[in-house]
Amino acid sequence: MRKQSTIYIEPVGECDLDEVIEKLKVIFGIGALQRCAVFEKDFEQIKSQGVPYLENALKNAKTFKVDAKRSDKSFPMKTPEIQAELGGAILEAYPHLSVDVHNPEITVMCEIRDKGAYVSAERIIGAGGMPVGSSGKALLLLSGGIDSPVAGYMMAKRGLIVDGIHFVSPPYTSERALMKVETLCEKLTSYCGDIRFYCVPFTEIQEALRDNCPEEFFTIIMRR
Repeated sequence: MRKQSTIYIEPVGECDLDEVIEKLKVIFGIGALQRCAVFEKDFEQIKSQGVPYLENALKNAKTFKVDAKRSDKSFPMKTPEIQAELGGAILEAYPHLSVDVHNPEITVMCEIRDKGAYVSAERIIGAGGMPVGSSGKALLLLSGGIDSPVAGYMMAKRGLIVDGIHFVSPPYTSERALMKVETLCEKLTSYCGDIRFYCVPFTEIQEALRDNCPEEFFTIIMRR
């Protein structure tokens, strides 16, 4: 469900949230993600259930601050009140903590949105960039080196759908070289999504160029 520039992912039944987060972290277009607990938009419930929920994040920390957002303006408390009241409840429950609004170890998020109150102390930075497919398509020449997959990663981060192409010239290029390119292409799918991979037989063209081009121009012409 998408709401107020945020996408909510709600698990259905049993699922491995850690695995879900690992997959989401590498999707372009996601700036950040948070594992949250959702409560009714009742501040007493937010305190009574939200503060214990934060125990794992806060028990070994020394400093914290509360960052509140009130997207639902019908909620009776204003943002500074939410921050002060929730911060006070946290200090009461975890007296070893102190408040540091400038450089806290833990930032507790409390967002009041249409559907409920979201409480989190875990903000995970995503891959950023633009969603794949938002900027057109491009063809990536995969040579087998490190430069081409890095270029593909950067292209996808700018929103391009990336397809791969590789030229094979047996016996001048080996099966092992092709397998390496296929492996690189497969690894790129973690970031770029599905990739169409085109493998172009180039031996006859390469031999024709070798037989008909001046030697000093052969490599330049072949690469063009």
